[in-house]
Amino acid sequence: LWPPSSGINAEYGQHNRPTYSQTVLLNHMYRSPINLSVNPEMQQQGGVPEAQIQSHFDDFFEDIYVEMVDKYGPIEELNICENLGDHLVGNIYIMFKKEEDAQKAVEALNNRWYNSMPIYAELSPVTDFREAC
Repeated sequence: LWPPSSGINAEYGQHNRPTYSQTVLLNHMYRSPINLSVNPEMQQQGGVPEAQIQSHFDDFFEDIYVEMVDKYGPIEELNICENLGDHLVGNIYIMFKKEEDAQKAVEALNNRWYNSMPIYAELSPVTDFREAC
């Protein structure tokens, strides 16, 4: 299908930024322990154990899910990109039930920090998360 439903402008590699959407994109927010294992020292030690990676992901998922629902409203879907692709690594897609809640989240989250890093939130046209991560 053209244009791609992921919301990415394939010709220029830029996202279309909608003025309203149920979906919020948190850019590069998730820092996976897998990314630490790409340095030579960690590789010599065998990388990060799978149980540690899963535990880290589960804790992060819970933090984000609870925060979004408690402060901004019910969500329909939450997807965290764990891949190592530079432009997608750590992206989080949150589809709220209401567009108003997504807008409220973007406005509030752009003034917040997580894990000593600023949060970059924007509305996203993505509705099919299979193509997003």
